Amino acid sequence: MKQSIVIVFLLLQSLGAWAQEGLQVASLFDGRYKKNHNAIEVLVKGDKLASYHLTLFRSLTLKDEPKTFKEIERLVQADAEVAIDKEVGLLGQDLYYGFYCFAPLKKRNRYLFYRNASLKEGGEQEVTVVYMEGYATLDELKKMFK
Repeated sequence: MKQSIVIVFLLLQSLGAWAQEGLQVASLFDGRYKKNHNAIEVLVKGDKLASYHLTLFRSLTLKDEPKTFKEIERLVQADAEVAIDKEVGLLGQDLYYGFYCFAPLKKRNRYLFYRNASLKEGGEQEVTVVYMEGYATLDELKKMFK
């Protein structure tokens, strides 16, 4: 019985990684920030997202860790190379925000949103990465984030 519970738990843990299959940002959702008091992770899937035409929503918001902000930006920039559609905003040489659309996986659209609020003068020392999967269009998602 204990063995079955452990196997089920491990399978559930791995489902989140499959969702970001092939993306560099998948490593951000591997649990490394669970005990970090500067991080907020959100995972929502299933019926709660139906009205948004999504099947999966994952986000990570990290505060007051500038060295990690650069690492996250590098991961996002690497994924941007394989995006099929994107909209970005730079402040100087740094990525301030980005909306990325990736090739569908199992007929579901895949999106990545990134914002580094710390780049704005007087902005909060915060980076947010959101991965979404489902049937929503990029335009629908942009309206939700504005």
